Amino acid sequence: MSSSNADKNIEVISYIEVALVFLVFAFVLFTLYPKDNLQKQVLAENKNYDLTAIYLENMLRLEPENQELTIALIKASLKSGQFDLSLKMIKILQKNADEILLLKLMTYRFEALKVKYFSTNENHLQKKVVKDIQNLLQEIISKPYYNNENLEYWYKGSREFSLSAPSLFFLYKLLERDEKALWLEECFYLSIDLKDEDMQTQCLDRLRVVDKHRYNKWTQEAYYLALQENDTKRAIALLKDMAKRSLRWREELAKYYVELQRYKDGSDEYMILYKGAKSKQKRSYYLLKALEALEYGSLMKEASTLARKYEALYYKDKQMSKVFIKLYLRANMLDDAKRVSIYRLKYLD
Repeated sequence: MSSSNADKNIEVISYIEVALVFLVFAFVLFTLYPKDNLQKQVLAENKNYDLTAIYLENMLRLEPENQELTIALIKASLKSGQFDLSLKMIKILQKNADEILLLKLMTYRFEALKVKYFSTNENHLQKKVVKDIQNLLQEIISKPYYNNENLEYWYKGSREFSLSAPSLFFLYKLLERDEKALWLEECFYLSIDLKDEDMQTQCLDRLRVVDKHRYNKWTQEAYYLALQENDTKRAIALLKDMAKRSLRWREELAKYYVELQRYKDGSDEYMILYKGAKSKQKRSYYLLKALEALEYGSLMKEASTLARKYEALYYKDKQMSKVFIKLYLRANMLDDAKRVSIYRLKYLD
């Protein structure tokens, strides 16, 4: 026990000695060095932020009105993680700050709260800081303490903490300032987070106009959104647009018509694909899909008419001839079925 007490006494004495040494050292600095030189040295310090903050606090006791020193202290304390000191100095400086300085102080305040947020892993403390950040952003919006130059900073800050309302406010301001693809894309992804389908549609429509290099990408996104919203008319319009440039989307349009029970339209799209197909195999496939679509809709007369138009091209094709014969039989068109069978037998001979 006596050994433990001795250790404690040594520890206390050591702390006291360190503090006295520092105070003496600080006194000597302030006494012997010209004030301006010392100030320059401290302001130029970019490594030992803890020591810089202590120096600056002492300087401010001598010159409480020195704005440059106060800002330097705010920056130094931020970099050393002393968010409480930063917030205290910001509050002091804010009282008599002009408009330009206020804009700077708002960013320092936000950075101090960020440092405070990341200084703990405790959920309840982080939630409290996020609430403070939310209040700060609301103050910035309402005063206002923002301009065209710092809109991006405040937007990204709001997004960093998933604060939807201020994020949306600053994003709309960015779009008012400059409607470019970057901000419209942000608008699109933010609208997904907010589950705001109207906003999503508006952003995509503008992206298709502004971001021409990725027109197809945004048209596809708009199509998927239209499907999600069950907006059939818009989905068809977007598919038709994409079908002009892509066989894949022409096929998608044909399938979508069939899903919507617009069987004739679906069949017509498959026949467009048929006429553009390069290989016999592909042409056969699209013709079968066109006939199939009409049969799905019980449009047997239309299916038979279409089959009759192309059957002669396939008399030598055993599988396709079977398709035509069975179709005619299901349509109760026996003469047509007989005709294909006779021609098929001729080719067998």
